[in-house]
Parts: sequence; C-alpha cells; structure tokens
Amino acid sequence: MTKCALCDEDVGNTPYNPMPEWKVKGPLCGKCYSSKLEEHYPGDHIRVNRLNEED
Repeated sequence: MTKCALCDEDVGNTPYNPMPEWKVKGPLCGKCYSSKLEEHYPGDHIRVNRLNEED
C-alpha cells in the first residue's frame, strides 16, 4: 500500500507523480495532486481526456 507524500493517505490504484518544481518526494493522492495543481498553476483546469460532457 503506497502512501501520499503529503497527507499520508493511501493513494489507491493511481499514484500521481509530483512536478519537479513542487519539491515533493514521493507519490501523491488525487486530492493532494489537485491541490498542488491549483497552488502552482492558478486558473481554470479543463480535463481534455473526458469521454463525454456528462462525466
């Protein structure tokens, strides 16, 4: 079981790798990864890999 480098929660089946400029060592959970995205890259983030608009 892999733990998030920031919150120590289980990252589940999808660990996220932090960007080098975040200076975080180890995988992140989805919540912490999203939080870091908003912190370092402010603005609207649009997912381009959505299957359809209802997802």
